Amino acid sequence: MEAPAILNQYSVTLEDALISQNETLEQIQLRSAAMEQILTDPDQLADYTDRFFTEVYPVDVDDSAAVQTVNSYEQQYNMPAVPAGAPTGAPNANPEGQWQQFGAVMNRNPEHAWRYLSNMSPDAFRQKLLVMDNA
Repeated sequence: MEAPAILNQYSVTLEDALISQNETLEQIQLRSAAMEQILTDPDQLADYTDRFFTEVYPVDVDDSAAVQTVNSYEQQYNMPAVPAGAPTGAPNANPEGQWQQFGAVMNRNPEHAWRYLSNMSPDAFRQKLLVMDNA
């Protein structure tokens, strides 16, 4: 094969690859625009969410793997319970200080913040709710 023929074949292959890549990018842009439309329009988001959770998809009854996965699921709660006799917070503690400490816990370890909230005094919650109501 001559050099011009090899160059022509290379350019045709490169052009086909670029056209294919451009089509893929256009499809991705269209999909991205559709997702953005759904996520930014509250009505469309509500409709999409409603359809997602309410539509029933047909399930093949003969497919034993699907039935097996449904049957093998067991709900487990790994969250430790607060003991019945445990104190539920310091009644005389400074509520503002408790919220500052809660903020520090949230910054360090947010997955354990519920434990700190369960030990806060009811006065701290009342004060926070009254401040929010007045705002």
